[in-house]
Amino acid sequence: MSMPLAQQVFIAVVIFGAIFHIFSRRAVDFLSASFFGLTLYFLPGFIGFVLDPYLPDTPPLVPLIPETYWVFCAALVGNIVFSIIYRPNSHIVAKPIETSATFDLVLSFATIVSLALAFAESGSALLDPDKNNVLASQGRFWILFSALSQICAFVGVASRRTIPLICGLGTVAFAVFVGFRSYLAVTGVAMILYYVSIIGTKRIFSLKTVVPAIILIFFVFIYKQVYIDIKYGEYARALTRLSDPEVYVGSIKNSEPFATQAILNTVLMYDYRVPFESLISVLLSLVPFLSIFFDLDPRLVGFNFQEILFPGLEYGLASNIYANFYGLFGMFGIFLWIILHNAILMWFSKAIYRWSGYKRIPLFLCGSLMCFYVIRSDLVYNISSFNRIIYTFLGIFIAYRLVAIVTDDAPRARIRVRGPQS
Repeated sequence: MSMPLAQQVFIAVVIFGAIFHIFSRRAVDFLSASFFGLTLYFLPGFIGFVLDPYLPDTPPLVPLIPETYWVFCAALVGNIVFSIIYRPNSHIVAKPIETSATFDLVLSFATIVSLALAFAESGSALLDPDKNNVLASQGRFWILFSALSQICAFVGVASRRTIPLICGLGTVAFAVFVGFRSYLAVTGVAMILYYVSIIGTKRIFSLKTVVPAIILIFFVFIYKQVYIDIKYGEYARALTRLSDPEVYVGSIKNSEPFATQAILNTVLMYDYRVPFESLISVLLSLVPFLSIFFDLDPRLVGFNFQEILFPGLEYGLASNIYANFYGLFGMFGIFLWIILHNAILMWFSKAIYRWSGYKRIPLFLCGSLMCFYVIRSDLVYNISSFNRIIYTFLGIFIAYRLVAIVTDDAPRARIRVRGPQS
């Protein structure tokens, strides 16, 4: 069977983009990371099928329609165009982020306390092997913990201090054990990009960047196949599964990209639209806790595609930002998001060298979210994810400054980090 034209164009764009980023542009920043993040989430384009959400354990069966391929191609081309517009000097470097020991202690303490409060709020349900029960049990304290654990892990690596390093990596590992691999993925990408920024941008296939990235991707894909066994304590069964080659094949074919792109494929197939008034929920999500004061019509809250396109599912699908923008504005929305996405990535790529001090901590984490995690969420959830990182960091920084005043650590807290202009 011959390969459809749309699929041929998609593969050609991926190859061209990879060659461009590796051999021509060479800078490793949020734009280049996003290209490979897009390629990862567009994996269904290589085989031409997505998962049927009603048969999640079967191989991809639903064929991609041409329109889905053209959205993939448009997203990749948009990234390449913006990467041509912004091509920083490949030798640009930034100084390391330096934090006060007091800040690290305040952050570590808050992370541990938030985990204890999350347990008090949710109880043993956090350890339930059924992720639906885990999700149903979570409240505000888990949301706080999710942001703190990522911030603490990143700061631990950046500061190289034992307490935040152990606390941060330990709590992120716990989140992964519970079933939330995205915390590790977001933090890992932020760490890799931070490392590249302080040693100077190198060729993207440098062993010091590629090997950690491959290990991170491999773990995120494979862990889903065995984490239920691990939560049940069936370690022998988990090892047995890891020795089966089919598990590794299944970890790709049944992975999140194949479910996420099933959303886009179905939205385009049925020309699914959402009320324009649903943008109200987007505006409310810009201000934390504001939405709890408004009793909105459920049909106008976020991108509620599941109950219409996939009714009766016993689990919750993720989402798809391209499908969300299409639902709001049609094909114009797709191009609007591509421009907005890449413009933000370009701004982040410049800011990691122009900004200084503590504010680069949430910058790297939010940039990491924008590189890839943004693809599998809708507009409201993405804004909420950014809010969690930004406002949690601000809260910790204010607490640190207050503690620094009391402990007379304020003079040492004024650490400036400046890098060359990009």
